[in-house]
Amino acid sequence: MMKIAYLSATNFADCDLPLLQELQKIADVTYILEVTERAKKRTLIDIKQLKQKGGLYPVTDYPELHHIGRYVDINKAYVLNLPGLKGYSLQNIMGYIRLLSFLKEQQIDILHVTWPPRYTAFPLYCIRDRMIITMHDPLPHSSETDLMNLFHRKMAIRLIPNFILLNNSQREEFISTYGIKPNHVFQSQLSIYRHLQDTRPQLPAIEPGYVLFIGSINTHKGIEYLCEAMQIIHKQHPDLHLVVAGSGKLYFDYLPYEECGILTLINRYLSNEELVGFITQARCVVCPYVDATQSGVVMSAFSLGVPVIVSNVGGLTEMVTDGHNGYVVPPRDSSSLAEAISRLCLSPDIWQSMRQNIQRDFSVGPLSWNQIANNMVNIYNAILS
Repeated sequence: MMKIAYLSATNFADCDLPLLQELQKIADVTYILEVTERAKKRTLIDIKQLKQKGGLYPVTDYPELHHIGRYVDINKAYVLNLPGLKGYSLQNIMGYIRLLSFLKEQQIDILHVTWPPRYTAFPLYCIRDRMIITMHDPLPHSSETDLMNLFHRKMAIRLIPNFILLNNSQREEFISTYGIKPNHVFQSQLSIYRHLQDTRPQLPAIEPGYVLFIGSINTHKGIEYLCEAMQIIHKQHPDLHLVVAGSGKLYFDYLPYEECGILTLINRYLSNEELVGFITQARCVVCPYVDATQSGVVMSAFSLGVPVIVSNVGGLTEMVTDGHNGYVVPPRDSSSLAEAISRLCLSPDIWQSMRQNIQRDFSVGPLSWNQIANNMVNIYNAILS
């Protein structure tokens, strides 16, 4: 049986763990969770203190991670402990060197990474012929201007031979932009985030039935168009309210919407319990993005049976089927967005039908994690052959 090492970051634990739960049933997969001092608290991960020495440690050495044993084989799960505050710190570099030594000792056939390695991780390129990368963002967002991140992306695309995309919409542009051979680009997708279904909600002190934007706040998220749409709706349905919940700096003047009672802003990081609470009390979740790849927000909402309205950008239309589990509207179109929100939120029959479709679609079949894991094994076999 082939031996796979799956190296990922704390940011992706919500989509990694259900995939690994199914993968480990059919393949020899070792999970390696990269944890840095700056990213030790994310979604499912909340580590209080890292080890002082950079290196590879069993997950069982971290009491806060025992809960992931519900999803993965705890005996085949490790933490890549990177305690240095600076990326170039000696402890972080040594951590990657020790990881490389471990991968060679284990005679790993494939190293699957989920984000372009940063410069301290460049030792991994010693085995780049065995690497495959999941490109969560095949093309950078319009809000991504960090030159170092763009440099790491360019290096990864140049050195890693195989790629997995999570949507088909950007495949051709990705291939043509970076000059990649099509037979080195494979297709996968996301499914629902199972851990949210097991999380006890912490309900917000807000009247249920609101329209919800949730997640990190960036300029490509199009929140200003959602506020404009709610202003249109508010004239006829003043009881329909918008909640924007997430960390980040709002980049437009939102105070007029807040002052007239259209908007409630919760501008901070949310715990899993709060995330579940906000979603379960919402009438719908809206992703009014002006550009996108795919969205974890969509799958978070679907995990809890809540319909989603998205912009027609990136791979969002592969996640949301117009009229089936939500609505798709043109980007930057406040009027169309207002119409979709009104249609969904003010029609109980449509809302209930969409909830039933969501629950049915992701339990079995091509949208389930079981099928996604089987497809992933086929990708690994294709690379090895």
